Amino acid sequence: MPRVVVVGASFAGLYAAKGLRRAADVVLIDASDEWEYTPSVHEVLGGRRKADTILTSFTETLPGVEFVKGVAVAANESEVHVEICGSIKKLAYDHLIISVGCSYAQPIKAQLASSDRRAQLAGAQRLYRDASSVLVVGGGAVGVEVAGELAANHTVTLTAREDELVRNLPEAARRYALEALRSKNVRVELSKHEEERGSFDARVECYGARPRTGWLATFVDRDARGFVRVDDHCRTSMDNVWAAGDCVAKNADQYLAAYAHFEGEYVAAAVCAEITGRAPPDPYVAPARIVALALGPDDGVLCYGRVVVLRGRAVPWVKALVERWVVRLWPLPYELFRRLPALA
Repeated sequence: MPRVVVVGASFAGLYAAKGLRRAADVVLIDASDEWEYTPSVHEVLGGRRKADTILTSFTETLPGVEFVKGVAVAANESEVHVEICGSIKKLAYDHLIISVGCSYAQPIKAQLASSDRRAQLAGAQRLYRDASSVLVVGGGAVGVEVAGELAANHTVTLTAREDELVRNLPEAARRYALEALRSKNVRVELSKHEEERGSFDARVECYGARPRTGWLATFVDRDARGFVRVDDHCRTSMDNVWAAGDCVAKNADQYLAAYAHFEGEYVAAAVCAEITGRAPPDPYVAPARIVALALGPDDGVLCYGRVVVLRGRAVPWVKALVERWVVRLWPLPYELFRRLPALA
């Protein structure tokens, strides 16, 4: 069977590997040997969950897929070069899928050099547990969820350069999030273009996502920020190389775990069609945006398209159910979701 190498094992890479394991010999490369469910990291930082509850072994998640623990450092039209324990291993491929995602400030995401994510998360958990006051920097979804989680046991200040929280959500959701945080005594400072001055016991940076694509150099086309350019079939500038997830250049509203999943599933179908000689799937169309934003353990807001469909205590339960579904790699069929009507 042809060999497919998938670089990066989060939402996009895992669903791509799952979709191809019966059509090809699949090799999955990642710097860690565990999959982290990053949408729930705020619950770990707040002390509500232990680190190991959001970490799952790749071998348990995807039996039948060869896993290589290492860091991709270069690629050409037929090989990926992977650094493993200080030495370089060259992995040949017939098809390559790039799904390396983005780097982010610690402790929200692990750095590639991190050897023990459990220890890193446990250390962050202790830091915030012992802190009385915490500064959260960043007014996007990550910053809002972290602030809402920490507010129960800390004096929290959230600062953002923007003049609104979670700007890409509907106005009603933005307003609800701001009111919810303030009701939890979170001090929200918007339009802050200078560093917040004051004494804080701890700080959480919730901004600055950057694609982990430097190792690609000029192998495939990237935009000025380093995101990989793809066509409407998620194919890069190289015929046998695809890309999916947060490392792809796309609409800013689509940097969500759900879209990484949809793109991974779509890429699997596209590569499978190439392998079997079938007609390629229709061009990729991003489904309507679905966002569940937690505002602490007992509050949140759920949006579909530009409409708020749920708010309050039920939203964290929805997020918990989604997590239990996704960590088992159960299907969230792209073909179904792309046909759902968008609500304006």
